[in-house]
Amino acid sequence: MASLQLIVVAVVVLSSYARAQPADKVVVGFYAESLCPDCINFSIKYMNVAFQEIPSIFTLNYVPWGNAVIKGGSFDCQHGTMECTINTIDACVIHYYPNQTDFWPFVECMVEKGAFQDPTDAQNCAEKLSLKWDLIQPCYTGLMGHNLELMYANETASLKPPHQYTPWITINGEHSTDAENGDLIKVVCNTYQGSDKPAACNQ
Repeated sequence: MASLQLIVVAVVVLSSYARAQPADKVVVGFYAESLCPDCINFSIKYMNVAFQEIPSIFTLNYVPWGNAVIKGGSFDCQHGTMECTINTIDACVIHYYPNQTDFWPFVECMVEKGAFQDPTDAQNCAEKLSLKWDLIQPCYTGLMGHNLELMYANETASLKPPHQYTPWITINGEHSTDAENGDLIKVVCNTYQGSDKPAACNQ
């Protein structure tokens, strides 16, 4: 009788394992710049939807540097000085709140402002989301924020192949034009190796 019970338990366990076997999450690299219209569009149309429909199977590596360059120790951003400021604010938010369920709602809140984001918007978004502005503000105005952006500059410069535009999307470290061009969810679903795929993967 005891042997029969063990067999039944084993069958149940194996059946559950076969139904939903998790796997390593897909790493989505999003190389962006805060005031870039195409980055804002990608965030709203594709990244936000991915967070709504398949958040359990991917990890976001958001890199707020984009096409900026370093000149004489200072940052020169494609869309002006304010973009450098917002990039740095994003970097500080990610530093203090590295969980994507914390930092992405902040980015989402900011992109709703379009290309006219400023530190006041950032403070309002932080306070709305219960993020501590008294941590973020001295970070983005000080050496820490500068160093965080240097880190993101180096990461962006290390891309292979080198990035040519923004948004530049990678999937597990590999550049993906399909993900950039509207198939982010499809690409992530196809890359994920687990059997516990969200319902959105079957659409």
